Amino acid sequence: MFSLGCIQALNCHSDKCPSGVATQNPRRSRHLDVEDKSARVYHFHDNTLRALAEMLAAAGLKHPLELGPEHIIRRVSDNEVQSLDQIFTFLKPNELLEGEPEHTVFSHYWKQARTDSFQPPAQIARLRMTKLE
Repeated sequence: MFSLGCIQALNCHSDKCPSGVATQNPRRSRHLDVEDKSARVYHFHDNTLRALAEMLAAAGLKHPLELGPEHIIRRVSDNEVQSLDQIFTFLKPNELLEGEPEHTVFSHYWKQARTDSFQPPAQIARLRMTKLE
């Protein structure tokens, strides 16, 4: 969005985008130079892919599919860093299909999941309503 000229005016939903990026209003979008912006988007995307390739190579990887939580390091305190696989518990492949998962969050909510609805469990819906009051 930045490469298109977005200035984060937070008016995307109002059709009053000052930069003309998120509007259907011809008057607001008339200064949007599509040829220039398409080149900017292309170069931004190209540079993003180059940066990804450099990071993968630095990790000794050849393809993004090889990237895993063990490669992403996060500072957890002033003097400690851990990889994401040390910080978070991940589900094993097919774990949700093969019975009740061991992961605490999934084991709690999996019992309440429904195949016919995306509605949240009753206690979550009640919590949601308290935030809207």
